[in-house]
Amino acid sequence: MTHLTKANKILSVYYRTEQRLCPICHTLLKRDHILWHKQVTFSTGAKKLVSWAYRCPGDTCPGPKDVFKSLKAESVHLKYRRFSRELVVRIGYQHFWQHQTMYEIHDWLTNDLHLSISEREIAYVFVDFLALLSAAQPARIRNKLGGLQWLIVSVDGMQPEKGNDCLYIVREIQCGVTLLAVNLEESSQNVLCEQLFEPLKSLAQDFGLPWRGVVSDAQETIRLAVAQSLKGVPHQACQSHCLRDAGKLTFEADRAMKKELKASFRQALPRLRKRIQALPADDPFRPVLLDYTGAIHSVLPEGGVAPFELGGIRVFDALEDLAASVIRCQKKGITSCCAGSLLW
Repeated sequence: MTHLTKANKILSVYYRTEQRLCPICHTLLKRDHILWHKQVTFSTGAKKLVSWAYRCPGDTCPGPKDVFKSLKAESVHLKYRRFSRELVVRIGYQHFWQHQTMYEIHDWLTNDLHLSISEREIAYVFVDFLALLSAAQPARIRNKLGGLQWLIVSVDGMQPEKGNDCLYIVREIQCGVTLLAVNLEESSQNVLCEQLFEPLKSLAQDFGLPWRGVVSDAQETIRLAVAQSLKGVPHQACQSHCLRDAGKLTFEADRAMKKELKASFRQALPRLRKRIQALPADDPFRPVLLDYTGAIHSVLPEGGVAPFELGGIRVFDALEDLAASVIRCQKKGITSCCAGSLLW
């Protein structure tokens, strides 16, 4: 039930229990008292929410006088928070999936949605969003693991900088769900056994799933911990890590070639740009040549990812394409003869 409060123009929403009859005597439940009421901010604006408590009115009912409440009302808001779950999820999505900063999100909320919220409150909403994700993860794990016949997990440790905690992430490879994510101050064999593999063994036991294999980057402490905690379980080194290590020499040679290409072009581009800018303003070739110099400048920072995405090769191929384009333009008379000095 909803209505608009005339005094402050805030929409009021009243919730009643979805349970209409007493589960014991099947008497129609009667409204008893207000369980809670609060003003909650949604993406569409503020609303006043009121949740009514219901009880069985029958004096002869043998059941306890339990309070029945609206499950929908409980799912709309977060306790002790003034923002709806819907708004918390939208803010979390903008930050963690769209990679927007706190200040960009604040501008979006205040200017586009016209909501009253401070930058500090947005930081608190980020924490609430992560708490919602954490609370939903066990149910997601149950749904994903329910159709499996065995477990094959990957273990990877990520340490942003030396001296900081290492984040260990364990994923089930068949369904892609994250089973565990733990920050560890040390990565010794005993710590990994206690903090990683013992909880994983308990999880596998709860679901009755046997172990089929473990994949990791072959870190020594991980190998020893797997051998100690999961005896007899096959342990394979990650193919991506192996290929990256195998292609290290090729990747380093490609990086050196890219460095030489960038150095040679960056020395010549400023001089070439000055020559082009010195052409008369009404020269039809002038804007075309400036576009080519801009294209070359944008190509040079092209990067690579080991082991197969070689940045130097990508820069070289892009420069060859630009050179072929310049030659075609010269043949058609679209550019002047000085265009050849762009790439040669």
